[in-house]
Amino acid sequence: MADITLPVWLFVSQWVLLFALGFLIIMMYRQVAYLEQVKDHGAERNGLPVGEKAPSFDYTPVNRGASGPVRFLPEGKWSLLIFADPGCVSCQQALLALERLLPHFTPSMQVLVATSAESALIAASDAFRHASVEIGRVAASVSTRLYSTSITPFAFLIDPEGVTRAKGAVTDESSLRKVVRQGDQKPVNVAFTVS
Repeated sequence: MADITLPVWLFVSQWVLLFALGFLIIMMYRQVAYLEQVKDHGAERNGLPVGEKAPSFDYTPVNRGASGPVRFLPEGKWSLLIFADPGCVSCQQALLALERLLPHFTPSMQVLVATSAESALIAASDAFRHASVEIGRVAASVSTRLYSTSITPFAFLIDPEGVTRAKGAVTDESSLRKVVRQGDQKPVNVAFTVS
């Protein structure tokens, strides 16, 4: 029997391709697991309960040029607060959907996209870097402790009295519309419309 020898570059490239394939499978599994988590846990069991007072918190504006921390005060006007992560594909899609819906919101509505990601990660995401809404860096405890959610993207609609009127995972334009329309169904006069 003759010995068969493979060139080193062929042997190495096979292993590199196998590792790359393994990495892609893991990333696809994580995305499917995330979508299942959103579907299974949804808005019903996640996040600050509807009807509860929304807490205020400090954040650092990323795209507004402010030099220091700013206080998010969920009172005095309607607020849409979205927790998102620039490394999350669904969050990037939600931000693009939000941009399309913005013209339908009343100008006095406060919209904040909060993230605990580092500035470099925010700057690396086109959707976050080019957002016309305010992006604010917050401590990770703001979403998990104050607002009781670990799912991103997750939105809260807050009325002028600072009460949470609607909440939910927002992965696209229809889910954003759903959160806004849930606020319309409450016995309050919602100060904006989504057509």
